[in-house]
Amino acid sequence: MVVAVLATFVRPANAADSGDPVAIDLQLRNHSPVAADVLERSKAEVARIFAAAGRPVRWTDSAPRYTVTIVAQALGYTRATSPVMGVALRLKSGQVAQIFFRQVQDFARAYRIDLSTMLAYVIAHELGHLLLPGHAHSDTGVMQPEWDSALVREASAGSLTFTDWQAARIRAAR
Repeated sequence: MVVAVLATFVRPANAADSGDPVAIDLQLRNHSPVAADVLERSKAEVARIFAAAGRPVRWTDSAPRYTVTIVAQALGYTRATSPVMGVALRLKSGQVAQIFFRQVQDFARAYRIDLSTMLAYVIAHELGHLLLPGHAHSDTGVMQPEWDSALVREASAGSLTFTDWQAARIRAAR
């Protein structure tokens, strides 16, 4: 059971001339029992989160530059309640973010947050690691390393965003 979200950045021919930001192209592959409606709502939320940072998202089937894979659960953890919901890896074969669906699902249940919203924020967080330089964690916003009830309330309200500095770096990322 694997869900894969593949991402690439494409600059439309007239983007430089028009001043429009480069779109982040994402491809979603669902090979798991994640409900189609959960995936569709997550896709819309990921697009909204990045639009708030000034970077449009376009869902497409084109070849990706980044890969986000949603796996059933975190390997190496003997219990489903692992505090780790995803990882971002820079490999020779490409940049990969792995999302651990069971951990996201358990967290969403524990904090009573909509599963598609939580999945979207974990995807955005891991993509943030791939787009931002160095240690991308911050004391506020999407890139906080530890999630708690206050952060979940912000996510549920749709007010959890990247910091201004992070948004500027995301807009500048190629």
